[in-house]
Amino acid sequence: MKLGNLRKLFLLAITVLLVPAGGFSQSTVEHLGGAATTEPLVWPAGPERESLPAWAHNGAIRFARWDGGRIEAAKAILSGWPNFWPPDPNVLYATDNWYNLKTIKLLKDVGINMIWVTFSNGFSNQTERLNQEQLKRYIAECHRQGIHVMAYESITNMFWQDMFKNVPESHNWPAIDKDGKPVPYGAAAYKKVGYISRYMADLSNPEWQSYLRKRVQLALDAGADGVDYDNNFTRNITQLMNIYEMIYKYGSARKRDFLLMGNFHQTSYVVNRLTNSMTTEDGTEPGIYDAAHLHRMRGRQYLLAADGGYLINNAGLFRALDALCEGWKPNLVEDGRREFGQREAKPMSPRRQQLAMAEAMSFGVADELFVEDALATGLWDHEPDAVALWKAIAQYNHFFATHESYYTATKSIAPVAVVLDDSTRGVDLLNGLAARNILFDVIYARDLTAEKLKHYSEVAVLTADSVSDKTLGLLENYVRQGGRLVVAGQSASLDQRGQKRARPSFFGQKLGKGECIYSAQIPPLDQLAQNMRTREQWKAPLIEAPGGVVYNVVAQPASHRVIVHLLNYGSNPATNIRIDLNQKYGSAMLLSPDLVREIPVTVRQQATGINQITVPTLKIYSMLVLSQ
Repeated sequence: MKLGNLRKLFLLAITVLLVPAGGFSQSTVEHLGGAATTEPLVWPAGPERESLPAWAHNGAIRFARWDGGRIEAAKAILSGWPNFWPPDPNVLYATDNWYNLKTIKLLKDVGINMIWVTFSNGFSNQTERLNQEQLKRYIAECHRQGIHVMAYESITNMFWQDMFKNVPESHNWPAIDKDGKPVPYGAAAYKKVGYISRYMADLSNPEWQSYLRKRVQLALDAGADGVDYDNNFTRNITQLMNIYEMIYKYGSARKRDFLLMGNFHQTSYVVNRLTNSMTTEDGTEPGIYDAAHLHRMRGRQYLLAADGGYLINNAGLFRALDALCEGWKPNLVEDGRREFGQREAKPMSPRRQQLAMAEAMSFGVADELFVEDALATGLWDHEPDAVALWKAIAQYNHFFATHESYYTATKSIAPVAVVLDDSTRGVDLLNGLAARNILFDVIYARDLTAEKLKHYSEVAVLTADSVSDKTLGLLENYVRQGGRLVVAGQSASLDQRGQKRARPSFFGQKLGKGECIYSAQIPPLDQLAQNMRTREQWKAPLIEAPGGVVYNVVAQPASHRVIVHLLNYGSNPATNIRIDLNQKYGSAMLLSPDLVREIPVTVRQQATGINQITVPTLKIYSMLVLSQ
């Protein structure tokens, strides 16, 4: 351990580690992640497709969170994070020195072509200047080696002691709670630290907004490709919407292909309408979980029992976000929740990490590798477990890069649609449907059109309480034209202004050529899935596989191909997976990072007339390419 660097790090932390008068009060800690209370009736136009640089498209991004530097170490210390409080000298040293040019080799070794770096996380611009000067050189070298770089910034976080000292006017910037006290950031272990070290800024304060714009300019001056905002905690979606509109206009006026993304959570996913790149840390480590380790999981009533445990996946989350990416915005998801321990202290196993990467790529999503803390320290010190995990990541990323043409320019051919409202409630239910191998798309209620509806044989409205009068009319007409609509619970019980409405008369009725099925409660998921599967089976390839195998199907219209992605969430290989095809194909090829080479597959026609393929073994991930 180099004591000189460690001493500098502690001096940085100590400058803001002064216990304030009044000490620590647990009762004042709030997290502003509750349900949105203010939603816009009309959204402003977001970025245009042309704003996206040529390199930034789904299927071509291999990403890593590349948090580090002196301000990241100081943030972790002042937040009481694992391995930072009490401080682990090895973790501190690796974090503080992370933006050494030699760590770029780690990125190149595993085929990563996009990262974010810790550019501004809540300290004053004066305190963050040295870190940012170092990042100028780091970003330039990343670009020279073909790696694109986003600047991670906090949109609301303030390390208030440092801010108040260096920016006196910032005394007026914190958000104030109902008791007249500053609102703390809600995900820090203040009891460890001994006091509340982080406040949340008031997004409506013009001076704070001006400070955010200055930070954007600093990031662009340093050469960043764009800005990724974290800490988007507010109950006022309209306020957050206004900030993102302002920031995008500011950034794009200074850089033509400026990328803007925000780490949104479920109640604020819809703010992605105002970004041109998307990210969230709401994913969960995929796999088969032991029943004893489900306590962190939401929506346990929707989980599928499989392989002696319960299947955990993110396919429903991916589909919900895909509805907001408009077919062109890059979509990045971090699996922040773990079956065991915390992500900072316990990296995924190589197998789970490969499954996470393949699961994401199967849905056109870039998996956000979490490298900070334990994994970063292990890579810095060449620890065997970290090196083995890095090799496993390289194996899959190199496969994705080699076969990039199969992951880009894809289009869903799901025969079913599920409608959500702007609260995005129901993601856990969507994951449950995906676990049962239902192929569906998500459409947000405000985006529904007659043109979109006509592509689906069935539409389900299960958790969308707020549906506009216009959208309700479109759904009624869909039924009249022969569609099957499934409605449950309080769906459509509110109009676009949040006012209660009586249950529409066509709910639970046959109408025209179609019917609307209504139930007061969401049906048991196995029953709901079986009904959907029966109606969809001839609309897309259909698999018969052991529990624990999940699939997705997409088309590539330009190349006349259909791609079937197969994922095995269990710990043992799955065997004899049968795929029934809805049409004839000229050739079929099985590819996998788990196989030495491509394998031609025979398409057999059964006595029933069904074209069928059998995949003998599935280790973790395989891709079946069907060419017409």
